[in-house]
Amino acid sequence: MSTNPNIMSFVAASAVTEFAVVSMDSAGKVAVTAAATDNKVVGVAQRAAAAGDAVEVLVHGITRIIASAQLDETTPILSAATGGKLQPCEVTDTTFYPIARLLPNINQTQVNADEQGFVYFFGPSSLNT
Repeated sequence: MSTNPNIMSFVAASAVTEFAVVSMDSAGKVAVTAAATDNKVVGVAQRAAAAGDAVEVLVHGITRIIASAQLDETTPILSAATGGKLQPCEVTDTTFYPIARLLPNINQTQVNADEQGFVYFFGPSSLNT
């Protein structure tokens, strides 16, 4: 069996949807991230899971995500949004944590709301300042 050091297993604190951004709770479990201001983001769930189940989470690297708003090359730096989706990191909002970079390609130059797209996930490292 091959292992990927960029994917780790966590226990889901509540239901997790496929490709949702997840954050660590105080019990060491993951839950769907709800805000761009969350600094406890750990990665992107690679499949859906019920509360108490193990879920594989990409903690660094390229992954699919779900957009909460239109994403394109004009705003490539992304932050979390409600429901574990991703949104553009607003330049004027310095409380947002950048967590990923959009990876558009010739087949998908933009990602519309509720569509899947590809990003380079790097996790929260500093506030958007």
